[in-house]
Amino acid sequence: MTKFSISEIIRQNQEDYSDSHESMTWLTPETAETASCLRKELISRIFTDHAHGPGWQFAGTKLFTHEISPGCTLCGKGDWSCLFINGICNANCFYCPSAQKEKSQPMTGTLEFSNPRDYADYVRRFQIKGVSFSGGEPFLTFERVVIFLKTLRSQVSHPLYIWMYTNGLLVTEDKLKLLRDHGLDEIRFDISANHYSLDTLKKAVGIIPRVTVEIPAIPEDLELTQQVVRELYGLGVHHLNLHQIRCTKFNSANLAQRGYTFVHGTGVTILETELAALKLILYSLDQKIALPINYCSFTFRNQFQRAGASARNARQIKAGHEDVTPTGHIRTLGVAGHKEIIGSIHEDLISRKTDPSLWQLSKTCDQLFFAADLWPLIDFSHVRLKVGYSSTALRPSVSFRNPFREVVLNKNKKVVVERKNEVSDLWFEGDQILGFGQRFLLADTKVTPDIQGPVSRDLENRAAPFEVFRSGLADYF
Repeated sequence: MTKFSISEIIRQNQEDYSDSHESMTWLTPETAETASCLRKELISRIFTDHAHGPGWQFAGTKLFTHEISPGCTLCGKGDWSCLFINGICNANCFYCPSAQKEKSQPMTGTLEFSNPRDYADYVRRFQIKGVSFSGGEPFLTFERVVIFLKTLRSQVSHPLYIWMYTNGLLVTEDKLKLLRDHGLDEIRFDISANHYSLDTLKKAVGIIPRVTVEIPAIPEDLELTQQVVRELYGLGVHHLNLHQIRCTKFNSANLAQRGYTFVHGTGVTILETELAALKLILYSLDQKIALPINYCSFTFRNQFQRAGASARNARQIKAGHEDVTPTGHIRTLGVAGHKEIIGSIHEDLISRKTDPSLWQLSKTCDQLFFAADLWPLIDFSHVRLKVGYSSTALRPSVSFRNPFREVVLNKNKKVVVERKNEVSDLWFEGDQILGFGQRFLLADTKVTPDIQGPVSRDLENRAAPFEVFRSGLADYF
């Protein structure tokens, strides 16, 4: 991360929290260095002292022990949709990022789904493999949860893993059995919302196929959670998910009152919560507790959850000669040069009987756009490579600000995918073309170019955010 980007992020954080910025304890260079050393020490001990058990997934942004749940895997792969079944809650958690005072209609992203059949059609049309019910508190609109669950199971034919979140306050054995009978795969309890009581959680074990505890890593509760971890495993709980507390305009005052240290970033987070999660993971390994634990960092959520939704949208609107990058962006590749040279490349693709949907010749015949699969077939000797990237957004209706495509779910419901041009003028020449291919297109394949060229630092920095995930946990600054 460059100094310029750091200064810009800090400036944006100051602007976003202008009303409360002075009352918030922000990370300083000195505390950042100390915290970075402590984090490095904790991670080192986790892996050095325990050869078997801990691991990293998703570009080193998710630390786990033993395994992660199927739902978390689907989340990281981008195959998941979270349906906020309502916006009302009966708890009063200090870390909650929003008010949770409106019953509202079920929503995912910016899309409202008052009709469960419409949502089932959305899940089927976008090939979503995992659905979670969140809120608010889903048990406050239990009938709504049941009808959506039943509809998904009856209307979606492809394999679908379904789970739900709850604070547990309204859980009953009868309701759990009803959820099980209608196909709920997993239930996740935030026991911190109920003073770490395990009474209602115990009711779910043996009824719902998979029972998980999902809580924020609250630093002042570390000793209590250490005690709870062993009990959870003994009860038959399958997973413990630890979230990093993030700051919003709604909860910033509550977090500041607790004396937390705020960490700058694209999303402001709490320093102590990450360190608490690492300490709890180390404790569980030291104590040989076999309960699988995973740390859901903001870095993971901000990158992988967003990329998954973007990739689904991108596949709906991209052209055949375009690709979807791992980060969920649409990549447009093209070669430009004299008409004779571009014409020769064009004729070669035809003679090889390549799929014509994977390339497109410009009207002026001096550019040819092509999918990444055709990269090994392109002669880059006397051309320049042009690379562009677009982002996507899913909307309930057309904004008319960007190119769009309407996606029909059924006769009564449609959604809109818009694409926005982010970068259109990345030009590579000579050996830099081969360097781009090796860096971003061929790294995970068995195809290796005869010559590996360099890519300028500026060009690589401009392309990288659209091509690869930033690895590791967030920097402290």
